[in-house]
Amino acid sequence: MSLTKRRQEFLDHIYRQFKKTNNPVHYSKVAEAIGVSKWTAYDVLKELENQGLVKRTYSTNENEAGRSIVVFSPTEIAESFFQKERRELTNTEEWEAILPEVIKLVENPQNLPLREAIHHIISLMKNVEVKLEFCAYFLSILLLFLNTLGKNVKELTVNLINASKEAKVQLTVFTGAVVGMIIQSVGEELSPDMVKLVQQFIDNVNELNAGELSLLINFIGQS
Repeated sequence: MSLTKRRQEFLDHIYRQFKKTNNPVHYSKVAEAIGVSKWTAYDVLKELENQGLVKRTYSTNENEAGRSIVVFSPTEIAESFFQKERRELTNTEEWEAILPEVIKLVENPQNLPLREAIHHIISLMKNVEVKLEFCAYFLSILLLFLNTLGKNVKELTVNLINASKEAKVQLTVFTGAVVGMIIQSVGEELSPDMVKLVQQFIDNVNELNAGELSLLINFIGQS
């Protein structure tokens, strides 16, 4: 998802103020900080709301008893625009240490229920420092889900990576197919997290080199 410079400025302000106070922000405060009319601020925030990046709620107006005011706060999807920078892979030995841990997540040796296993991986991903590792963790969610559908479905889906010789296209096609199945199967409980993770995955994939992309394709094929 891309944003115009103007919308990014408004989202930045909402995000910073919300993190600072832990309270939704009134559009007049945004207008004052950016230097526009409150009606302009309200219109831009409505546009961000339509994109799923902010949500509106209503708060009591302290100056007028019984009156409520419209306030805005960032959604979980907006968090994807403010993620910490992840570093490059240091060397192949680092990947060789990461790979067994990710494969173990796919194998799910504790035999956790699907929702619980996915949430466990998502919780681990929040602290991942390496771009390639983050992408591998995300793919482990997709592969874990495919394991629940049986060998034939998994093989057919994994074979989608052969639809192109371009690694980024392979990853995009595979991801789109499996994420759609996950959302349909697991339901709304997981959908916001998946939308956010897909965006972060794509952003990180776009920053990987050819060798790193090849490692991810091989990981899909061998898991």
